[in-house]
This record gives sequence, structure tokens and C-alpha cells, in this order.
Amino acid sequence: MKRLVFASSLCALGALSAAADPLLSQARANLEAEGPVYVYEMDYSDGEISASGKVDPSQPEGERITIYSPDESEWSEEFRGAISSLDSEVTGDIFCDDFAARIPDSAKRTQETDETVRYTFAPIPEEDADKMEQKIMKKLEASAVVAESDGQILSFNMVLPKPFKPAMVAKIETFSLDVQCLRAPDGRTYLETLQLDVTGSAMMQDFTQTMTRKITRILDAVELP
Repeated sequence: MKRLVFASSLCALGALSAAADPLLSQARANLEAEGPVYVYEMDYSDGEISASGKVDPSQPEGERITIYSPDESEWSEEFRGAISSLDSEVTGDIFCDDFAARIPDSAKRTQETDETVRYTFAPIPEEDADKMEQKIMKKLEASAVVAESDGQILSFNMVLPKPFKPAMVAKIETFSLDVQCLRAPDGRTYLETLQLDVTGSAMMQDFTQTMTRKITRILDAVELP
């Protein structure tokens, strides 16, 4: 009996060791890393609103976003509301390390080079995800490319492989999220481009959502107030 228990313990220990990918552990450890906050320039488009400007997280709320285009004379009330909403959400956290929290221990290494590792997995929902978001996340297929040298996230992608009905009156036909990351001056990777595309229907009405965010240039490092 003791031999059986001992053998079972060894098997369990082996399974745990196999699941503990040290590169993923390093990627999650990066979540705790601290570094500079940057001023940056960004392009934004959602199919109805297109704009470019500068974001300075060190400024007080209401003054964090400077719009380059369109000219203020062309701003609609909807545009003003969208900019105000975006301004209130600016924290300076533009870094890709957050995506490490979406990668489970069960992620599979599907491609490796001397510099990168690609993982595929079912993504982990965010801690504050509601029931609808949790349902959708279970249906998504995800992948991430991680730097072999330091565990920094280089890209992150989620896609819905087939249509899904999260509720009786709602259906998601397509969903894709594609994130590409670049190195900031301090070595951390930041979200250079984010492309979100969703199509579906709700309450018998078709909808299409698209959004593109691109950080075109990293400027000065600043301190938050």
C-alpha cells in the first residue's frame, strides 16, 4: 500500500513538473515588474470615429489627450464624448504583460525558435468577467508569442472558430482580436497595434464592431502625479 501511495505521489509530482513551464512563469512574473510611464502618440479608428493624437498619463483628467486630427471644428458631440471617455480611462498601462494572465498552465508549445515560443490555448477570462464574457471566452482559441530571453509577450491573438450563441437572442458570427507588441525603451513590450473585429446579431438586429488602436510613437517617460 505504501509503495502504491509513493508511486502515485511520484506520478503526480511528474505531472506538476511537466505543467510548470518556466517561460510562462517568467511571463507572469513580469506582471509585477515596474518601469517608466510614457507619453505616446496614437491612431484610433472604430468605423465611425478616426483620430490621431498624443496621450500624456501624467496630466490631470480632461487634459491627457491632445487631438492632432480631426480639427476641433469638425468634432461632433459623439466624438467629444468618446474622447472624454477615453481620457478618463488613461492610466499609462500600455504594456503587453497583462496578456500573460490569460495564458493557462495547459498552454501548448506549438512553435519554437532560438528567440521565441508560440503557445496555443483556451484563454483564461479576466477576473471581473461577467457570465456572458466567460461563456464567450470558453469558445475562443488563442495563441501568444513569448520572448525566450525574458518572457515578454510579443503578440496575442484570440479567434472564434465557429459561430456561437451565448444567449437565446444573441449570436456571434465572427470574433477576432489581434495584438502586436514592440519593445519600449526600458525593454518591456507595449501594445503597438490592437485590431478587434466582431460581427453578429442581438435582438434580431445585425451588428458589426471594429476597432483599431495603434501607438505610432513612444515619447518621453513621465511620472504619474
